[in-house]
Amino acid sequence: MIEQIQPKLLRIKLADQDRPRKKVAILGAGMAGLVAAYELTNLGHKVIIYEASDRIGGRAWTHRFDDGQYHELGAMRFPKEHDHTRHYAKLCGLNFRTFINHHDEADSFYFIKGILSEKANWGTKLIPELELTDFEKWMIDNGPIPKTSIHSQLLNLLVYPMELVIHRVSSNPFDLAAIFGTGPVTSFIEDLDQISLGDYLRKYNTSKDAIELIGSITGLEVWWDKAVSMFVREELVASERLKDQNIDKGMDEIVGGTSELSNGMLNLLNKLGVQIKTKHEIFSINKQRAHIQIGVSDESSTYLEDFDFVICTLPFSILRCISLAGLSQAKMSAIRNLNYASSTKVLLNTKNRFWELTPYNIKGGASQTDLINRQIYYPSDNIKTDCKKESDGAKSVYGQVQKFSTHELTDTDTEIPGVLVGSYVWGQDARRLGALTHKERVKVVKDAVSKIHPEIIEDDMVKDGASIYWDNYKYAKGAFCFMKPGDFTNYYQDVISPEGNLFFAGEHCSLDNGWIQGAIISSLKAVEDLVKQ
Repeated sequence: MIEQIQPKLLRIKLADQDRPRKKVAILGAGMAGLVAAYELTNLGHKVIIYEASDRIGGRAWTHRFDDGQYHELGAMRFPKEHDHTRHYAKLCGLNFRTFINHHDEADSFYFIKGILSEKANWGTKLIPELELTDFEKWMIDNGPIPKTSIHSQLLNLLVYPMELVIHRVSSNPFDLAAIFGTGPVTSFIEDLDQISLGDYLRKYNTSKDAIELIGSITGLEVWWDKAVSMFVREELVASERLKDQNIDKGMDEIVGGTSELSNGMLNLLNKLGVQIKTKHEIFSINKQRAHIQIGVSDESSTYLEDFDFVICTLPFSILRCISLAGLSQAKMSAIRNLNYASSTKVLLNTKNRFWELTPYNIKGGASQTDLINRQIYYPSDNIKTDCKKESDGAKSVYGQVQKFSTHELTDTDTEIPGVLVGSYVWGQDARRLGALTHKERVKVVKDAVSKIHPEIIEDDMVKDGASIYWDNYKYAKGAFCFMKPGDFTNYYQDVISPEGNLFFAGEHCSLDNGWIQGAIISSLKAVEDLVKQ
């Protein structure tokens, strides 16, 4: 039901045989646009890419500091089962290493309700301060995550309710096809799609303390308004891919930074002679003529150009701000109403990696807070790991998890500089933090981090900083598509449908929202639909 990449590429090649070569405009040089250009050019089609900014990669954006350290303003981790992403990373000659995810490091912290607790000590430090119902305590003790797991049993407040509905959907093949978007929408999936994550969890977490606790330790509190169906789908899709590929779950990162993937694709396209026009902004798309006419603005002029075929990978948040003519009312409705997530990241370039030293001994992973910074991510680039099979019930509802038989520092030099993700935050807290200037963001985030790590406010500890509020980034106007109740059943099919010879791609045109995998899957769908013309 979840197709791997190799059969898809073969099907595209067969569909393209004995058909005329085409001239194609691709709007946007993110991963969806780069992949579409690569595949079409390899098939012999003529491709031109238009990119509004002065860089390629879209929301794959590695920030590099003067001391050689780096971290991600955008995509930073890749589930092991994301075969489409790994296919193109391999083509580019890239290597992966383990990304130690937010709940994979027992020595990291929770800072909740003013209480600082090592994750390993939540039972003695956090629980006595909370008023939980007997059923909530039962879920913590008896949910899928056992006491022997390195992952906090507090997560059972999320995992137990979610696994109930996941089991319900997975046991009915019609519901399963419906939630995957490969079959008609069933009444159960239609009803489920109207429920928010917060409303669903409140059926089981009835105390205020429980719902605030699970919201804080997962960072999902700011996403209670998102569709629960999206989280159910993510878990089901991950399980299917892991089974089909016969691999264990976990997360990786690209050695050298995520931008190495888009840069690698750029190198491949340059070798193929693909024309990429950066600083060429699209201001209109007109489908009312014999050809598809696009309006382009560069540094010195504006002009109109006609194409027989166009693949548009621009986010709908961007399309909403340009002139569109000749599109169906259904497509226009989807463009108006599809929801995007807000996200802010603040990177702190530090003179040393104090978190890796005594008394912390933190090796990757993340700490969670209920302060405005929400999540602190520690880099995984100085950690040597050996993954072993994860057998507990913690799944991708809140992100991939993994266990390690080896988990130690590669370099124990106490003066190595590093990059701490002082804040990775979504929703209204992202908007609040994003409303500040960069200097103000760094100050606020340093203060929040200091509640766990007072070293961060020592003189000269933070040498430099970088931040991004994706809603304010001119060429995205949002972090990624993240559906609210009703978006899937009301808009998904209209989002992905072509408009004649105008095709659409990008993570928003997939059910892997927020992932490079989704951008690539949608790109290959657009390529397949196009070559069949």
